[in-house]
Formats: sequence, C-alpha cells, structure tokens
Amino acid sequence: MGRFNHTAIALFFTAVLLGGCSTIKLYKDVLPQNLVVDSRIESVEATLDIYSVNGQCETDYKGTVILDRKNLELGIATGIPSYLVVGFAGSSFWGNSSSFISYDFTLVPRKAHQYEIEVSYIDDIYHIALYETNQNTGSKREMADNELANCR
Repeated sequence: MGRFNHTAIALFFTAVLLGGCSTIKLYKDVLPQNLVVDSRIESVEATLDIYSVNGQCETDYKGTVILDRKNLELGIATGIPSYLVVGFAGSSFWGNSSSFISYDFTLVPRKAHQYEIEVSYIDDIYHIALYETNQNTGSKREMADNELANCR
C-alpha cells in the first residue's frame, strides 16, 4: 500500500533520524486541531512531514512531527492542499545497516471535518490509512490515495 519516494528525501531523513541531528523543523500546527495521528510503531523511528501545495503543484515544507506517541492531535490548514509524507527509518547496529521507507499522499482538509491517519510499523510491516469524519453527521469514510503526481 505504499510507495518508495525520492532518494534524496530518504537519505536526508535517514541521516537526520539515525544521526541524532536536531536540524528538523518542527511543525507548528494551526487551529483548529483537525488531524489525529494514531501511531503504533515498533523498532523504527517514524515522522510525518507536512508541506503546503500551491496552484502550480509546488510544495512548501511546513515542518515535521515526530511520531513518538500513540495519539497526536494537530491542525492543518483547511481548503489548502497538504502533501503529507510518513517516513520510517530503522537501523541495525550489529548489521551496520539502515533503511528508510516512506508513504506519501495529498489531502485538502475541509471545514467541519476531522481527519485521522492510522500509522503502524510492527514486525517489519507498515500500514497507513486515512479517514475523514463529517463533524455534522458523524459519518466516517476511508479516503483513497491521492498522489501529488495527480495534482495537475
């Protein structure tokens, strides 16, 4: 269910996460908090990178959220496309190796809607699902993948 992303992004985040570097720009969320990230992560480091997308399909990096707790609540701008990248970085000290896997999608949050991303990495298997809940009716639906490549 995932896609391998750009090599440069993978190398950058692998170096940052595994090297203990503190150069990550932490995401400053907006109000209202309309996104919940439900994460279950074992044996790897996980991040959520958030970008805004303009009318020419160009991205602007807004920051990174470290997925180090089960439930994180944050806000992303409504009515504006967001490009979201979930990344998993792992390493083996004894095997002297590292790995990076990421999954990306775009989302245009709507007013009066709540979003939930389920993120898990257990036993070397990852799963990502995105849901939208209408706050007026309570109806919840799983959202289909929407790649940035489909922007135009």
